[in-house]
Amino acid sequence: MAFKTTYSQYDNKTGLFSTEGALDLTTTPSNETVIQSSDAAYNDSFGSSVAIGNSRIVVGAEGDDDNGDESGSAYIFDLDGTQLAKITASDGAANDRFGKSVAVGSGRIVVGAVYGNNDIGAVSGAAYIFNLDGTQLAKITASDGAADDQFGWSVAVGSGRIVVGAYRDDDNSTDSGSAYIFDLDGTQLAKITPSDGAANDYFGRSVAIGNGRIVVGAERDDDNGGSSGSAYIFDLDGTQLAKITASDGASSDEFGQSVAVGNGRIVVGALYDDDNGTDSGSAYIFDLDGTQLSKITASDGVAYDRFGRSVAVGSGRIVVGSDDESAYIFDLDGNELKKITPTSTNGTNFGNKVFIGDGKILISRSGNGGGNGAGYVYIYETPNIKDIFSIVD
Repeated sequence: MAFKTTYSQYDNKTGLFSTEGALDLTTTPSNETVIQSSDAAYNDSFGSSVAIGNSRIVVGAEGDDDNGDESGSAYIFDLDGTQLAKITASDGAANDRFGKSVAVGSGRIVVGAVYGNNDIGAVSGAAYIFNLDGTQLAKITASDGAADDQFGWSVAVGSGRIVVGAYRDDDNSTDSGSAYIFDLDGTQLAKITPSDGAANDYFGRSVAIGNGRIVVGAERDDDNGGSSGSAYIFDLDGTQLAKITASDGASSDEFGQSVAVGNGRIVVGALYDDDNGTDSGSAYIFDLDGTQLSKITASDGVAYDRFGRSVAVGSGRIVVGSDDESAYIFDLDGNELKKITPTSTNGTNFGNKVFIGDGKILISRSGNGGGNGAGYVYIYETPNIKDIFSIVD
């Protein structure tokens, strides 16, 4: 399917494009590159998290054992897939799961260690800040961290801010959840909770930042029935701007388990939606104010695909991962352009995590099976609008 549109300038502040001149932006991923860590080992879970930005690819391997069983690590690659560095926490210990979440942007790499920092309390969690070469700059924890908060389950960085989710924080009752905003040096600026938070909402299970917005998912919010899910939009200071739910949300959809923001769009996954059969899954596209623009499903979706397991937006494209060993590319309006399936049979869970940026699509295959069972990440090419046109500051 060809998709022709007109763009001439990308505005960093609004995340929108002007419309002068024509360019064929047909997306056909090419030059599949499969990467793995230089010291891959069984059960490393390389690909448990992925991110791309600032000409770097970062991959988490939460099951790596350098500092003890499942202490975890992360790897830095260039855009061609050449490994540049391996990073671990300066105080890493067994079962920290460093690499459960990763993010890169604003000249920083952020890695979550969701089960780490037991000095505050068991499974309180921590996150670590690195420069783009892999030098650790800071360790961050919540100012009011407590046992089992799981701070670091999700992380995001961009727009000069770092955001860390702690979905089992208890401010609004048990497991209501929270998120924290830090500057790039690791100084906490704000703690955010939703205006209507309640027990077991899991606010902070997913976080994203971009286009001057912070988006936080609360997959077990109950507005449209038990665990129907929601997401919240904040400004960079932590002021809540809107709450969003699916126009057709229903019980157990878990809208908000994955969120992404970029290119003037917010994308939210609902992997247990049932439009194409039980747990076939869907995703929703919103503008930056929270107005729903479209709902997307896989053209060949069937029961238990769990389309929406992961979502990403960037380089003028939306990417959605699923549990059927594939991922799908859409334009910013929600038109399906391409289904990606891997040429290699190494590993399982292709589509578990997806990310897009710098003209690349990343798709992880973090499950065991094939090769040494350590996990893989696939890199695909896609047009990068930001590099083609002038950028308006």
